[in-house]
Amino acid sequence: MSLSGAAARTPLTHTDWVDAAIEIMVDSSVEHVRVESLARDLKVSKGSFYWHFRNRDELLSEVLERWLNEATIEITERILRQGAYPSERLLNFLRLPMRSRRAIKAADLELAILDWARRSRVAQDAVAAVDRLRLENYQATFQALGFAEAEAHSRAHLAYAFTRYISQRRDLAVAARLQIAAETHRQLLEKPRPASAGY
Repeated sequence: MSLSGAAARTPLTHTDWVDAAIEIMVDSSVEHVRVESLARDLKVSKGSFYWHFRNRDELLSEVLERWLNEATIEITERILRQGAYPSERLLNFLRLPMRSRRAIKAADLELAILDWARRSRVAQDAVAAVDRLRLENYQATFQALGFAEAEAHSRAHLAYAFTRYISQRRDLAVAARLQIAAETHRQLLEKPRPASAGY
């Protein structure tokens, strides 16, 4: 006996719901992530959602957890495993928002989360955790390049600010943004000039 289309359909997974929530956040905003609309878009009942999540807040927490892992922890580990010299590592960090289509999509999600963080303490905390980890990575890289701790701290903030800026410049071609990243990399590697006598 053949199965009906509904019965034959592969059940949705935990990941499917998170993917769908991310799509809506990127296309609209977190306010549009609702159980009813997700179920309608995925052509399933709300009961499928509650099989995987207790409520909407738990789903949104999963979105933040994925962003933290994929956009910061996993990428950092990958770059460190490459064993590049600190100068190459710095350039790889600066190029992250443009390295692939997936990275560009991740940058879109980040913009949505930053907007959400203006109204949500949970999202604010997630952004703060990501910012802290990324700044630590940048600072460690600058210290490996021989900069003193205070100078490395300052340059880490400059590098991170650039990364956030360049990820939003969709008016520029990827090649142009990569060129800007290369020039910024060169400037960030320059050693501080000694203060002139009398100043």
